[in-house]
Amino acid sequence: MGAKVGGSKGGANSDINVTPLIDVVLVLLIIFMVLTPRTIEEITASLPSKTETKKKQDDKNDQLLVAVYEDGSAALNLKKMDDRELWDQLRKRLRAKEKKVVFVDAHPNLEFGRVVSMMDLAKDAGADRVGLARIKDEGPKAPEGDAAAVPPAPEE
Repeated sequence: MGAKVGGSKGGANSDINVTPLIDVVLVLLIIFMVLTPRTIEEITASLPSKTETKKKQDDKNDQLLVAVYEDGSAALNLKKMDDRELWDQLRKRLRAKEKKVVFVDAHPNLEFGRVVSMMDLAKDAGADRVGLARIKDEGPKAPEGDAAAVPPAPEE
């Protein structure tokens, strides 16, 4: 990296001079070190107020979940009903909501066409967005009081 002095009879020196490159890199490093604390101070976060947080929790409790079970039956928020009643209930509840979002949770062994028909039913009832939910790997939880939900008694 030093200069060659002496009696070599070669032509021009073909070694790269890296000193200007190091100078530029050091200047850039100093610039970034000076600017970084200023940019960190300017970053702001808008936190929700207490009323917004409470409203979001209320909305979360009022989510609409259509569960489709392995036998093809459907339920709205764990209340089993036929397709026509489900459509009516969804329509009534979606009218009162600002954000019209419905989630569909289906059993993994269920025929895909049945899941699509439930999504179409939710869309026809007035949902702006229909999402697929996967609450559990084994499918949606059976509603309370359902005979299929009660495990069989052990045989003696």
